[in-house]
Amino acid sequence: MLKRVQQLHIQGLILIGMMTISGLLTVNAEPLTVETLAPDFSLSRIDGSQFNLSDFRGEKSVYLIFWNTWCGHCMKKVPKLVELQSEFGEQVELLAINTSWSDTLGDIEQFKARFNPNYAIAFDFDANITRRYGVIGTPTGFLIDINGVIKQVDGIAHTLAANLDSWNTIKPARDHRTFGVTCQQHTQGSNKETAC
Repeated sequence: MLKRVQQLHIQGLILIGMMTISGLLTVNAEPLTVETLAPDFSLSRIDGSQFNLSDFRGEKSVYLIFWNTWCGHCMKKVPKLVELQSEFGEQVELLAINTSWSDTLGDIEQFKARFNPNYAIAFDFDANITRRYGVIGTPTGFLIDINGVIKQVDGIAHTLAANLDSWNTIKPARDHRTFGVTCQQHTQGSNKETAC
């Protein structure tokens, strides 16, 4: 009898594990990769102002960091994010997006009182943007250049200063395959010409 109970317990745990894995795989999109166009979104910041990713295209780079109040590694990043906002805030838009995984707006208010961040924070109700960006753990960062292209995933705090000039350089759309530009090849006599 005890052996049968243990078998049922193990089968139940396996079933729960499979349901959990299945749920995770259907909830999250594929993780975004470098050199792809960042999905556009709009989100209200905690202060009530609106953040639209597309507003920064042609203006400046955007550093998105997905985080949670209970994430120890997220808390360790706070002093560096404060430093980056102070030093580079005019050149890069920093937005810390709380995934809403086991967090509330009250938790964020307590975080703000404790750490006094100088950068913008948003709460991703229902984790819609978190899923669109394929985030599966926190902290996860994305550097989106002035052209709207993801240039780096994670490790951004350490490379921002060295790469910011490049990331804030506007490139013509025809130079970027990620913008979906269609090029046509024309042949005139012995000369081939490609027009985008």
